[in-house]
Order: sequence, then C-alpha cells, then structure tokens
Amino acid sequence: MTFPLMRGFDHINVAARLDPVAAVRDRELGERMLRYPKIFPAGSPDFGHAVQFGKEWRIGSLGADDPSSARFSLAIDLRTAAGEVNAPATARAMQAAAARLDPEDGEQLAKDEWETGDRRYRIIRIEKFILIGDRVMEPPRSTDADLGPDGLLRDHPLDPAAPCGQWEAQLRLNLVGRMPVPGTVPDIIRTEARHAIRTHPGVVLLPPTFLALEIEDHAWGPLTGGDDPEETRDRLARHFTDLLPRFRDFQGDPASAAELAEWTAIADGIRATPGHSFSVRGREFRTVRVCRMLRLGRDGPESPRPSDQERYGLPTGA
Repeated sequence: MTFPLMRGFDHINVAARLDPVAAVRDRELGERMLRYPKIFPAGSPDFGHAVQFGKEWRIGSLGADDPSSARFSLAIDLRTAAGEVNAPATARAMQAAAARLDPEDGEQLAKDEWETGDRRYRIIRIEKFILIGDRVMEPPRSTDADLGPDGLLRDHPLDPAAPCGQWEAQLRLNLVGRMPVPGTVPDIIRTEARHAIRTHPGVVLLPPTFLALEIEDHAWGPLTGGDDPEETRDRLARHFTDLLPRFRDFQGDPASAAELAEWTAIADGIRATPGHSFSVRGREFRTVRVCRMLRLGRDGPESPRPSDQERYGLPTGA
C-alpha cells in the first residue's frame, strides 16, 4: 500500500490569534526563552513508535531508552491491535510482525518500519533539551499543570502545520539547525545530525517531562523524573524511602536505623516544601523542565540513527 507524504512537514504556521489557552502558553514560552536563552542537551534520545493512518500521523507510545525496547513496545501494541481488528489478514500480519519484534526464540529483527493493512508503524527518535540561563535550568511552567498525566503520549497528533504562536515558531526555528557542540560527541554523531537536518528539516515540540536534581558544590545530578511536576516531587520523596533502602539491601549493606530515619525526614520535607527549588535538611533540590522535540521529513517522523543502534551494541535497523 502507498502511504501519503506528510503535509507541511517543513512549514511553521504562525497564527496572529490563538485560542486563549494556547496564547497563554506561547506568552509564557516567550518569557522563558528570554530568561533562559540557551539550549542545553538533556542526555541520550528517547524512542517510541508512531502510527500513520491515511494522511495522519499519531504517536503510538514513547518512553523507551533504546530502539530495541521501542520495538518490544510496538510488538505489545501490535498484538493488542490484532485482537481488535475485523480483518483476519491484517490481524495475521500484525501477529507476524509482533513475532519478529518479540520472538519466543532467537533475536529480535531490527526493523523500524512495518506496514499492516491500512496502517504504517515506525520506530521514532525523540531528542530532549533544557532551556538554561545564567547557569540556572528552566523550572516547570505554570501551564504545565494542564498537560495531563500520560507521559507516553499515546494518540498524540503529529501535525507540523497546526497553528502556533510566534514564540513556539521561534523556538522551532532555533532547533531546526541545532547540532552537537564540536568535541562533545564523536564525529559520527555530528555527521548523522547534519544528515538529519537535510532529510528531516521539520521540527515539532512535544509535551515535556521533568527531572528532580540535587545541587551540590555548584554541580547537579539527576535523582529521578516524572511526567508532571507533582509526580516528579513524589518520586523524589520515594527515592529516599523506597529506592535507597532497597539498593542498600541489594548491596548487602542494609541501612541503619539512623539512616532510615534521616531519609524519611528528607522525604517528609520534600513533600511539605512548596516550589520547584527548595532545601531540605541542608540538601538542595530542584525540579527542571525537560523539553522534547521530534524531527520530521517528507515521509514522516525520523527513525533511529545508526549511532543510536551502535550505542547499545544493537544491529542497525532496516
């Protein structure tokens, strides 16, 4: 089956008037871009899969750390969908694809695109970044509370031609030609990034995720994360009451009663202290907003790059 090309993949449709909620979000984005003008990479990319039906692309699921995990997730969705479609031939094709992506025996087929019936499935690559200014990373925005709880972004539309405000347009333009800083990554990664700018020149922004950091001696280290600021705060508290004790047990060095009491006090203080930058029992924590972007080309969203496969010792996708 022939699938349509992506409409407006390299266009940005700036609207003079937005609906009230979108206008508030764009205005807040502008305020943040002026206050935090630098774009800082936020670690390795994330992966997931997208689905094309007719002219429309939608996200199937995100949240995988590597392309192989994204393929396993796609296999689960294909098996679920196979039980819901009415066309036996399509159901068999879905089951067959899932069996190659998540086989009972043998290795996974490193293939990143599948066509089953009237749908096309593709493994996709999500880049993450943080806005930073004066050595301070952007905290959550007031409008982030309205984003909803599903960090997997299931069924989220990929519509590059959707109307946007001037500040979103500016940020997308800033991201179009963004390259890794020389010397910070191997040359092959910069080469692939340069190639991606040519093949996938469009950019769409996706809802963010969040990180909880601990600041110590002007250095920061991520402790945990979440799909919204409140979930991130709760996970930070549980880092001290759940994760640390279990980790010490696993190491064969159980925490003492004094350590457990201290960690419980820190968790209670985290839950009780308002704001996104706070101190608890002499330790400084901060919640940071992690932006996400997806590159688009004429044929749709970007798939994993060869270096994404090789980073995890995986075969290159087909």
